[in-house]
Amino acid sequence: MWHGVDIARVVMEGLSRDEDALRLEQAVGGLDALSEVSLHALIARALEASGFGVLREVPFPSLTPEQKRDPQRQRCDVVLTPRVGERVKDAIRTRKTKKKAEALLFACEEEEGAAPEECLWIEVKCVGQFTYTHGVPGPNRAYTSELVGAVRRDVVKLGADSLMESGAALVVLFSESREVAEHDLGVAANRALDRGAVIKSVRMEHAPILDRIGNRVMTAAVFEVGRGSD
Repeated sequence: MWHGVDIARVVMEGLSRDEDALRLEQAVGGLDALSEVSLHALIARALEASGFGVLREVPFPSLTPEQKRDPQRQRCDVVLTPRVGERVKDAIRTRKTKKKAEALLFACEEEEGAAPEECLWIEVKCVGQFTYTHGVPGPNRAYTSELVGAVRRDVVKLGADSLMESGAALVVLFSESREVAEHDLGVAANRALDRGAVIKSVRMEHAPILDRIGNRVMTAAVFEVGRGSD
């Protein structure tokens, strides 16, 4: 289903339109000044242009119904479904319902929506080489740990869920140059692999941004997630 869907390109095209709009209005702050939550909304809007359904903050499919009711439950940032307007089926609840129906010899109605295996599960992280600290722009002192940690954690987390057939860690990186972005994202991928993560492929798209605080390039990097048996 998701083979050939270029998430990096779709996201970068959308964010580039947002960057152009900020330039036209001569905004003081750029995309790299936005909170991660605000950037998630822009990324979701860009993905809607792909023609698939887009859901945000969806509980991981391997969680039990009780875990999904927990306010601290684990959620996936963005989920793409094959068709617009679909929700994701609760695979564990569906299995339990079918078992009960089979035991009582009753017919079981099929739950509407997309199966978790049909969806693309995307964890999103936004990292800046230069950021604002208490309103003051400057080098991000936690840059390396944020970038390396984000890739490793998200790839491992997505790869560990047996009900996800397709997963991707998306990193939106703001940096001083394309060369820095490609080097640092490559280091992050290698560190993740060293820690046992399985990355099938890496795809990057770059675009220039107006230099307001030191960042001149934004990069959308998509790490396709695999499992140990892949």
